[in-house]
Amino acid sequence: MASDVSRLVAQLNALSEWIEMQKTTMETFKDINSGIGEADRLTLVLLIRKAFDHVMKTVREFDKWLENPLVLSYIDKEMLQEVWNSVYKVLIELLELDIKHTTLVRDNAIKMLKSGKIPPVIMEFKRARSEEEESREAVRRL
Repeated sequence: MASDVSRLVAQLNALSEWIEMQKTTMETFKDINSGIGEADRLTLVLLIRKAFDHVMKTVREFDKWLENPLVLSYIDKEMLQEVWNSVYKVLIELLELDIKHTTLVRDNAIKMLKSGKIPPVIMEFKRARSEEEESREAVRRL
């Protein structure tokens, strides 16, 4: 019995640490967002990736909760409904963002290719591949 209570107290302490970490992370992203207008492309890419990383970490932890009977014993239907409502809104917003962004990327790529503008990174890959093929051909001729 005493060890069960100790385990429960440890789990509650872990939850308190998680809550504080999430609050700190939220404040950090709010601070970052307040100066985002001055960020360059690379900074934006890195910040978006960091945000996605934290979203995925949070989703994984939520999922672990839903697999844990002990945690579920503390969650009533109303709490689950609230989580569903929030997750549904986030899901729809993320899907809309993905559809919009993917469409824009596709359309921009088509527009660039039709106008003869090939991104430098593609040209570099093409050059590297060509050099590699030339090297293989030279070796075959030996």
